Amino acid sequence: MASISEITCIYSALILSDDKVAQRRRKWKHRRNLRRWVMTWALVFLTKLLFD
Repeated sequence: MASISEITCIYSALILSDDKVAQRRRKWKHRRNLRRWVMTWALVFLTKLLFD
């Protein structure tokens, strides 16, 4: 049977691991939003160049 300190250590490791996953998801979401913004800006800029 695991002692309380072992269980606490495992539990804290799981929490830290989950936090790293959440941070990665935020980074991916930010990069996806940045890509969308850049593509939108490029389309607007190129459209202005083509039709002016």
